[in-house]
Amino acid sequence: MADYMAAPSARQNHGARATGTAGGGTRYPPPPPPPQGWQAGYAPPSVAASTKPSAYWPLTIISFLFSFLVGGIAMYFSHQVSARWSAGNAEGARKASTTALVLGIVGIVVGFFFLMAVLGSSGEEY
Repeated sequence: MADYMAAPSARQNHGARATGTAGGGTRYPPPPPPPQGWQAGYAPPSVAASTKPSAYWPLTIISFLFSFLVGGIAMYFSHQVSARWSAGNAEGARKASTTALVLGIVGIVVGFFFLMAVLGSSGEEY
């Protein structure tokens, strides 16, 4: 009982080595060092980063048939997916994959509207 009545700096600390401080508080030892192979700010790659992104070849080929210019650019980015992945640039491969997808869709939409405009204007006048 007398141990709890004593001043904070005079109390015994069970389980941890503590040293007194000027303010009368308790200072604990520093934490243990991190395990081997650990780096500050490093996060292991996720499962999604280890899979190759899609090149969307069928979409870009169909886009090329609808719109040669936009489809051709989409096919270029589809090729860049495998080239960048082989070079070890996973982030670049993901960006090229996304660009190929967007340009493939845009090429099909642009080609479809162009086709509708051409078919709609050639014909009879009312």
